[in-house]
Amino acid sequence: MAASAVPRFTHDEFLEREQQSPFRHEYVRGRVEMMAGGSERHALLCTAIVRILDTALLDRECRVYGDAFLLRMAAADLSSYPDAMVVCGQPNFIERRKLVLDNPILVVEVLSPSTEEYDLGEKRLAYQQLSSLQEILFISQDRPAVQYWFRHEGGWDSVVIDGMSATLSLRYLGIDIGVGDLYRRVSWVG
Repeated sequence: MAASAVPRFTHDEFLEREQQSPFRHEYVRGRVEMMAGGSERHALLCTAIVRILDTALLDRECRVYGDAFLLRMAAADLSSYPDAMVVCGQPNFIERRKLVLDNPILVVEVLSPSTEEYDLGEKRLAYQQLSSLQEILFISQDRPAVQYWFRHEGGWDSVVIDGMSATLSLRYLGIDIGVGDLYRRVSWVG
């Protein structure tokens, strides 16, 4: 018996469906994939990074968004909901419903066991094709560590900032983030 074909959608068809759906999905080159569920650690880390970034950027022309908006990575034909984004200047909404952005300076993903390989691989490469993007944070749920990717003249480079006493210095945004501040409410028991 032949396997049935996976339905393919245009990005516009995906957006129409996404607005009607009670669940969130990612768009991956014509496929629509349901997003993984969260955890308490995931929620606490998402809240913490949005709070820290928003406080640090309060007096600048930058906007900090949680996971409310899709990020369109047209060159890779992907759209996803990062856990946080920073846009400096005017946000560029690419369709009239103001659901999809394509000009963040910073993208943040809190890594989940089920999506970590995809986030650090294919999705990271798609993010790096965005001309506006300067920095990416991948925040671990398993230990107090952040993988920091940053753009420079020669391309992209990364460093892991590890330990509760460490400080992450965002080069482009000029913000220092204490790893201990980020993980303050996270319990390592259980």
